[in-house]
Amino acid sequence: MSLKLSEISCVQWFEDIEKHRCGYCNQENTSISNGMWAHSLTVDDYQNLIDRGWRRSGMYCYKPVMAETCCPQYTIKCDVKNFSLSKSQKKVIKKFNKFLETDILNKKDISTEEGNDSAHIFIRDNPNTQNFDVSSVYVENKEEEDERESRVPICDRALEEPSQEQQDTPGETNNCNNTEKNTPTTSLSIGVGPDSSKPPCKKAKLMRLERKKEKLLKKGLTIEKKMNSNQKSIEQFLKEIPSNAKHRLKIRLIPTSIPNDEWKLAEQAEFQLYRRYQMTIHNDPPAKLELTKFRSFLVKSPIKPKEFPKDVDGPGYGSFHQQYWLEDKLIAVGVLDILPKCVSSVYFFYDPEYRSLTLGTYGSLREIELTRSLSETLPELNSYYMGFYIHSCPKMRYKGKLSPSFLLCPETYEWMTIEKCLAILDEKKYARLNENLDALDEGFPSQEDILQIRVIYDGVFMHFKDYKRMCDEPGLFKEIAGLVGKRCCRSLVFWENLK
Repeated sequence: MSLKLSEISCVQWFEDIEKHRCGYCNQENTSISNGMWAHSLTVDDYQNLIDRGWRRSGMYCYKPVMAETCCPQYTIKCDVKNFSLSKSQKKVIKKFNKFLETDILNKKDISTEEGNDSAHIFIRDNPNTQNFDVSSVYVENKEEEDERESRVPICDRALEEPSQEQQDTPGETNNCNNTEKNTPTTSLSIGVGPDSSKPPCKKAKLMRLERKKEKLLKKGLTIEKKMNSNQKSIEQFLKEIPSNAKHRLKIRLIPTSIPNDEWKLAEQAEFQLYRRYQMTIHNDPPAKLELTKFRSFLVKSPIKPKEFPKDVDGPGYGSFHQQYWLEDKLIAVGVLDILPKCVSSVYFFYDPEYRSLTLGTYGSLREIELTRSLSETLPELNSYYMGFYIHSCPKMRYKGKLSPSFLLCPETYEWMTIEKCLAILDEKKYARLNENLDALDEGFPSQEDILQIRVIYDGVFMHFKDYKRMCDEPGLFKEIAGLVGKRCCRSLVFWENLK
């Protein structure tokens, strides 16, 4: 009987640890990671993987060897429900809205734009899949055949040919339309300075806050609650565009997990934009920027699309491109994955002509807006994952400014507030971020979990408890289990090639 694999996760493990040149510190053979080729991943499995420090680049999934790699990469996320804009982020939105209103682009105002972290990731070739004929997979243990069939659907599509590459991150969203509103302006009067004959006086703003605090305390309220209720949301800032603006921004969310006409119409526009971005921002040579590599890097995805629950409207789970259009001109694209608990940024690229608009930050804020919108009907989808945070890389610091942000402890896989982590990382580049020394990795697999790992070997489906008798390196699967965690031990299917 054939084993159906279409709705499960099927991967091939790379036994050798990758050592290659680091794109952050530029040292040779110091960037170290474990990797696997994902032929297919369910959204739940990929969610579980990224919550253990994994990340994908195209079809390739990798996890840095944190204690050994030269520039440790900590998974970072933002809690979107409690997100608050900083002064600099408000400025970015206002600058973009002003451009939409006036069509005035100050090209001299070019700040140091944050870069994509995946642009520096080494990508493995697709492993040899010449014997990967999923239709002929045989279930070895007949007693469990019926149970497996109901639990294991079929991988009925051809496996895609990958390529080598290097990668990057940010991106996302839903169809968002412009709304209108004029941005208010304020004027400041010049003071005459302090009277030296009198004691120093408090700032007027502080005095007003103290008076307000006294009034609120009499009513049983706090100044913090009152301020939060009056604070303008990110959605309100993004909508402050007048109806008579010179430009119209259109944001389109296009699924890429499965072929569709909408994507086919936009592919060439995206590819040309990607070429301009890579050549200008990352100094890539034109010969390196081929359409096939663009597809392997940013279009192909192992993630299997899945519809939202029946009573929830929206794009569903899967891989998407969020496109930013000024009228009929594509100016930016965010590549993202929508998962059960988060929107995960994969890559972001834009037209260098609009670099002065700080589009990397603007794109992140739009992605947070998308995540907040989805979380209204999907409460568990409440985080925006920004890929990796590298404390030693100054261009990564912007990620921690999306507040509140959290870093994933590489030993307990619990989330720690970034404020508590910064002092630790100032002292040493690799650290256990969870200061509770009694805390353990709750997702660490048991011996039984390891024995239940599912394997396809020589066309036969079996569990590791049976496969270990013919496996050259049974200890490897114990290591794999610790890296992917308890949940994925029970859900991933590992395709093993004959040597």
